[in-house]
Amino acid sequence: MKPQDQPQAQVSDRRVHQRRGAKSKIVIRVEPCQLQGDVENVSRSGLLCFGSGDIRVSVVVEENGVSATRKGRLVRAQRMRGDNFGWAVEFD
Repeated sequence: MKPQDQPQAQVSDRRVHQRRGAKSKIVIRVEPCQLQGDVENVSRSGLLCFGSGDIRVSVVVEENGVSATRKGRLVRAQRMRGDNFGWAVEFD
């Protein structure tokens, strides 16, 4: 996939803070956890479930040669196209 082909996130009125474009590199580290929930539906290829647990993460962002680490929680994971995924993290 070429950079110009990358999926664009949709901006929503729910945003608390203003967003800006970025061309950064990241590393997301997922902290060990166990989630429990209720299954909404299931098929041979997967399932959809809902629960109340957090998936805690540490995000290392490198921008303009400077690295910064932020902690937060994964709030959305979505397959965008093929093997590309979108990950949304809400910082603490």
